[in-house]
Amino acid sequence: MDSIDEDDLSLKFDMLIDHIIAKKSSQPILRDIFGHPNGDWVNFRNYIDENTYNEEYEGLDVYVCWLNEINSTNDQGRLVAFFENNQLYSQILIFNMNTLKLKA
Repeated sequence: MDSIDEDDLSLKFDMLIDHIIAKKSSQPILRDIFGHPNGDWVNFRNYIDENTYNEEYEGLDVYVCWLNEINSTNDQGRLVAFFENNQLYSQILIFNMNTLKLKA
């Protein structure tokens, strides 16, 4: 197996996070993640097909979970944690649930 450059993996990790958080088309993914219990890690590969993984995210083994954001005054804040199991990348983002549309 060819070695994948660490910088490439880091960029892919950032792109994966953008794919889940920033794109409106990913709202079904977020709804599913938030449908899991607080702290339950979900494999990102559950949300993409094999071709997309091979073309865009090959080499990554990313898991996602959410936690309540303890500083949120209106119970709408969530922490979304990303962890990459091979390179040990991680990132936590604050997500405002008000930005998630209720309907698909």
